Amino acid sequence: MKLLSTTKHGIVEWRWKEEGEPSPQYKSLHHQWYVPKKSEFEIVTKLDREIRQEVKDEIWEDMQLGIEYQKQIYKLHKQMKKVSK
Repeated sequence: MKLLSTTKHGIVEWRWKEEGEPSPQYKSLHHQWYVPKKSEFEIVTKLDREIRQEVKDEIWEDMQLGIEYQKQIYKLHKQMKKVSK
């Protein structure tokens, strides 16, 4: 699966890692309440080591709004489930 992000270093391709049981790539597609970790994605575009880390940090920062929203929705879901019991 190709994932692209626009960064200050241009358009960069990245992907979820394919190792693990289940893999982060699988969880990102099939687990409703999956919250990713920074270590679970990798940059595919060929970049220098320093630039690669800058780009990874920038992509991770861009993801934070969505991740925080996902956490809030999950928390609300758990509260509603608790109330309905």
